[in-house]
Amino acid sequence: MSDVQAQVAARLKHMVKTARMWGSPEELETAAQHLVHVWLAARTPGWTFEQTHALWAEAGGPFAQDADEHAVMRSKMWKDDVALARMQVVAGFATVWSLLERDAEREAAAGPWLEALLDDPGRAGTPDRLNMVLFTLMGFVARAPERFVEALMAERERIGGHGLRPLCVVAPPGPTEAAVAWTRKFTSWGRVVQGIEAVVARLEGPVP
Repeated sequence: MSDVQAQVAARLKHMVKTARMWGSPEELETAAQHLVHVWLAARTPGWTFEQTHALWAEAGGPFAQDADEHAVMRSKMWKDDVALARMQVVAGFATVWSLLERDAEREAAAGPWLEALLDDPGRAGTPDRLNMVLFTLMGFVARAPERFVEALMAERERIGGHGLRPLCVVAPPGPTEAAVAWTRKFTSWGRVVQGIEAVVARLEGPVP
């Protein structure tokens, strides 16, 4: 296993230990899946996201449930303005990416897929999932995480009027509780954590 693959594995293990910090079960799972894709693409040249999706399904994914709770959360984030929500996420993270101080090895592994998502953001799913995937990938590439967070907060302030407001929220400028996930009654955190752990264990095993 290369150094960057080991770093991806370590980041995934950190994510499952801090699961509830990653928004919602679907956001956590999607961010982990895209980070796993970076791992597999680094290991196998020419690897596609369709292959990552198939591997995820073989492991039992998608693991997240709570469809109704996720739907309520999203209706509060952007109501019917899904296109605007996605546009805000892309615009904000594109600016952050242009300013980001990058670790060269991690950028070589994650950068191509990250830029592909900025060009075709629908591949990451709903705007909240896109937001979490880009946050995860850029945070992985960042050489100075604290400066990455500062740049992201500045974009949140510019677009939404508050440094802690997710870019996918469509609402009048200022603070909002629209994205406060702890008010949602998600029940599938454990399934997602176990699923991610199973995928990581499989990838850490012998390469077929």
